[in-house]
Amino acid sequence: MWPHTRPEGVKIRAYRRKQRYMEPKQKISLSLLTDDLVVEILSRLPLKSFCRFKCVCKSWLAFSSDPHYRHKYPRTPVGVLYRVNVNRYRIHLAELPYGDREINTRLSFVPCYEFLELKGCSNGLLLCYHARLKTYFADISHVIVCNPATQEWMSLPNTEPGPADSDYDLMLCFDPLWSEHFLVFNFQYGPSRDGEISSEVKIFFSKDSIWSNCRLESEFGFYGSSCFVNGVLYVGHIQKHVLLAIDAPENCTKWLNQRIIQLPGFLNGPEMFDCCDGCVAPSSGVLCYAQQELGGCMMRIWSLEGRDRWVVKHRLSLSNAYGRDLLLRTNHEGVWYFDYNIQAFDLERDLVILVYKTTSDIISYSISTGLENTRGF
Repeated sequence: MWPHTRPEGVKIRAYRRKQRYMEPKQKISLSLLTDDLVVEILSRLPLKSFCRFKCVCKSWLAFSSDPHYRHKYPRTPVGVLYRVNVNRYRIHLAELPYGDREINTRLSFVPCYEFLELKGCSNGLLLCYHARLKTYFADISHVIVCNPATQEWMSLPNTEPGPADSDYDLMLCFDPLWSEHFLVFNFQYGPSRDGEISSEVKIFFSKDSIWSNCRLESEFGFYGSSCFVNGVLYVGHIQKHVLLAIDAPENCTKWLNQRIIQLPGFLNGPEMFDCCDGCVAPSSGVLCYAQQELGGCMMRIWSLEGRDRWVVKHRLSLSNAYGRDLLLRTNHEGVWYFDYNIQAFDLERDLVILVYKTTSDIISYSISTGLENTRGF
């Protein structure tokens, strides 16, 4: 036996013996991690890492879809999608700081994507329709819901057209913490037999791929801005300082549960005072509302506690962002308005997204530090 082979063999056997003793300890330590502890660890990961770690084992994948734990997982936004009037068929992405995902904003994976017009969005899903294929107000048809991150899309079946003098408004509802399926509300407003404005709602259920007719007891005017949080659709009013809250049904139903919620802050002003530029947005599974104070240099953010109680979460000064103490002016018709719109905000990411009306610049404003990052159209 050669002298130099024995020590090497001893070293190998010692290493194998050490490895054999350590493996059971590692397995035992992993098995001692409770489900709540694993979920707590996963919830602290960045979104990209969280998606990768779902593939580690079946139990971790099951945690990601468990309704009991889904509210803890990260939902970090990567940017703001917008469309400008110069080319209304083109969708742009203003990336937020530290965004790490590439988004196909051209939507080239959708047929006839050149003529897609953005109608709305909800938690990463986009609601679009082919504006060149049919007149939108004549018939809600050729509607598409797509995910630009995964490049998946779904064409919705056409709905039957209502009366020629009816108005339509589509709203997309998707919240992965509430359901893996999405809903599309089609609000139809038109004159009734007694001369009043009647409202009817058709809801598309992606789970069954069908439209269902529903009834809604609400006045005309709940139009446009909306937000979907925890199974509730909140719709703003074009004149009144209120929200219409509609409980999203899990299946077909005749009448929808609804209630009216008074918004905080100042009410709509007189006729020549067009300064109610508030914004609703979800944060940590709670509905929040942001609005400028009179003068425009201060902003407040509230969260909805319970069914109708608003609590102030932040009060921000925007003087540093614009270098002025007054962000209010009049147009050529003498109407007062703010210099900027509150486009979106995210309390988890500590950001408020503002759009300056004069230059159309997008400003991401830090809630805690007051620093801003400007990006032009």
